[in-house]
Amino acid sequence: MADIDVLIAGAGPAGLVLACDLARRGIAMRIVEANPTPPDHRSGSRGKGIQPRTLEVYDDLGIIGEVHQAGGQYYPALAWDGPKPIGPAKFHRIEKREPTPDVPYPSMWMLLQPRALAILRARLQELGGRVEFGTKLLGFTQDADGVTASLQHADGRTESLRARYLAGCDGARGVVRAGIGVEFASETIDPHPMITADVVIEGLERTHWHMWDNAKGGALWLGPLVQTNAFQLYAKFEDAEPDLSHEGLRKLVRDRTGRPELDVTEVLYASHFGSRAGLANHFRVGRVFLAGDAAHMHPPAGGQGMNTAVQDVYNLGWKLGHVLRHGAPQTLLDSYEEERLPVAAHLLEFVVQMHKDWLGQAKDQEEPRRGEHMQLGLNYRGGPLSLDERAAVAEEITRAGDRAPDAQLSDAAGATMRLFDLFRGPHFTLLAFDGAALPGLGSQYGDAIRVYRVARPGAEGGGAPIDMNGKAHRIYGEGLILVRPDGYVGYTGPDGGAGLRSYLARFFG
Repeated sequence: MADIDVLIAGAGPAGLVLACDLARRGIAMRIVEANPTPPDHRSGSRGKGIQPRTLEVYDDLGIIGEVHQAGGQYYPALAWDGPKPIGPAKFHRIEKREPTPDVPYPSMWMLLQPRALAILRARLQELGGRVEFGTKLLGFTQDADGVTASLQHADGRTESLRARYLAGCDGARGVVRAGIGVEFASETIDPHPMITADVVIEGLERTHWHMWDNAKGGALWLGPLVQTNAFQLYAKFEDAEPDLSHEGLRKLVRDRTGRPELDVTEVLYASHFGSRAGLANHFRVGRVFLAGDAAHMHPPAGGQGMNTAVQDVYNLGWKLGHVLRHGAPQTLLDSYEEERLPVAAHLLEFVVQMHKDWLGQAKDQEEPRRGEHMQLGLNYRGGPLSLDERAAVAEEITRAGDRAPDAQLSDAAGATMRLFDLFRGPHFTLLAFDGAALPGLGSQYGDAIRVYRVARPGAEGGGAPIDMNGKAHRIYGEGLILVRPDGYVGYTGPDGGAGLRSYLARFFG
């Protein structure tokens, strides 16, 4: 007999997002973190760049307001040659884009990771959960029915815990990946030492992300950290070893900028970091799953590691929920690796090339491929849970496996609403466009599937949301669209949806 449904090891972004998603589904879970206390402003600001797709996840989790309040836009990039500014630097990661009806959060948002984690912990507490700090996962075994984990608490007490599943969100050096013996292939992208630091600098303008790409000794970047008085420092060392002391960082800034008036007055955090990339050859072994840094290692230039981790667990959480609460077959969990491992491999290939280009000082020529750095165009087309039953549709029409775009609608009273308002929550969403007939689903699904007709102006009735400008119909086309709980389209079908019931049997017992 299991004590809980899911044990989560690690309370970083991946672990906390998974905990929140499981908690709102009523899944009995615990989340343990070996560190005795939460990270604070001296823990470093890495993982601060939140991509548009992750912002959509935070919208769905109900924390987008807090994320916006605690963070801010990136400043534009400015290239320097010594003490002389030479003009805007092309740096697509921090380009500001205007919202559109289908992409409400188009730009990367800066939120320091300690603040992001605090927001997620607060949301978890609202949902009835909490992080057990100072609790180490010492080891575990698994069998056909579950996982037996050995925990050590802060006071030295040990505990044996039985869980039906274990999620390894404990990072690249964690216990879980080693415990299941998964191979992790990695490579060094650049052999030169690199450092990152959070520093307070007097005399430097907080109006831009400052970039000295051609500085003697290696590139130096200094970016203002929002809602603080600090800058994040990145530096590469082509012919020397880094000095992380306060005086060493002060000298580094003055030497590479050619601006002796700049003064590093405080060092909040400083660390070496390597430009390595790696990928586990499996994301699941039996009842144990890997997510985030335990599953893949990204070089820092692409701003993808934390965001990919969030997408991992958002793919996993609803599947665990349907197996544990809705009688879905265990084989549904196979689709986690089948969907996420190829995406992680694709992103790694993209980011490694980006990183090599940037470190080679060719970023002004590099262009992101189809906005992949924003993670909006990544899809599961052709995957095990993507089924198109409509006749051939135009290329621009959303298909099974695609991210489900947003669109503006209005209700019967004329008030503005969004498709994302209909999607928000742990349920499937079935949309019927252009008067498509809905199959009788019966009551067995309860609130796990919410059904809406999306009407054109003049054809409204029965309280159906109205597509006043036709944008939703242009995005989705005709027929039936089933949106998964993670915001991806699972099924598209014609009037009546002949194959919808058999498709739903994959998720409901």
